[in-house]
Amino acid sequence: MNTRVITIARQVGTAGEEIATAVAARTGFRVIDYQVIQAAAQEAGVSPETVSEAEHTPSLMTRILESLARNPSMPVAAWADPIPLTTSPLFTSADYRRFVEDVIKDVADRGECIIVGHAAQVILKARFDTLRVLVTGSPQFRARRIMGGMGVDEKTALKTVERTDHERLDYFRRFYDTGWLSPWVYDLCINTDHVNSEQAAEVIAHSASLR
Repeated sequence: MNTRVITIARQVGTAGEEIATAVAARTGFRVIDYQVIQAAAQEAGVSPETVSEAEHTPSLMTRILESLARNPSMPVAAWADPIPLTTSPLFTSADYRRFVEDVIKDVADRGECIIVGHAAQVILKARFDTLRVLVTGSPQFRARRIMGGMGVDEKTALKTVERTDHERLDYFRRFYDTGWLSPWVYDLCINTDHVNSEQAAEVIAHSASLR
C-alpha cells in the first residue's frame, strides 16, 4: 500500500472520530488528533488551550494584541493594562498555525497515521502518499447524532451544526484562502446520513489500499 497518511476532515455530528478509530483498526495506523495541539503548544511554550484558540475566530482583544505584537510602537495609552511586549513575547494566531503545520508535517513524515482535523488535508496537499477524506452529512442527520450524544433538543443541536460549520469555513478562509467543503480539496467524500461508522471505515481503508 502506497498510502502512508490518511487525513480525515469531518463536520460535527458525522461520527468522524468513530470512523477514524475504525479505520485505524483496519490499517494499523495510529490516530492523531489532540496530540497535534499538545505538540504545537510544547513547541511554542504555551498552553494547549492557547493554540486551540488559534483555530477559532480571534476575539476583538486577540486582534488588538496581535496588532500590538506586529507594531510595538503603536500607541497603547488607550488600552488598560497593556501586556508588556518586551518582557512577554506574544505569538499571533498565524504563528500558532505555523506551529501546528510543522507538527502535522513531522507526523506525516513518520507515516502510518490518521490525522483528524487541523486542516491536514490542505497542509499535506502536495504529498502523493496521503489520502484526504471528508466525512459529511446533512444538517438534520447530524443534529440527530448531536441530540443523542449531548442530550440536547433539536433546536440546540441545529444551532451547534450551524455555528461549527461557520467557524470552520471562516477558519479556512482566514488561513488558507480555500473552501473547507470544496470537493477538489479531497480524494474521497463520504456522506454518513445512511452509512454507519464501520461501513465508512471499510470504504476509506479499501481506498487507501488501492493507491
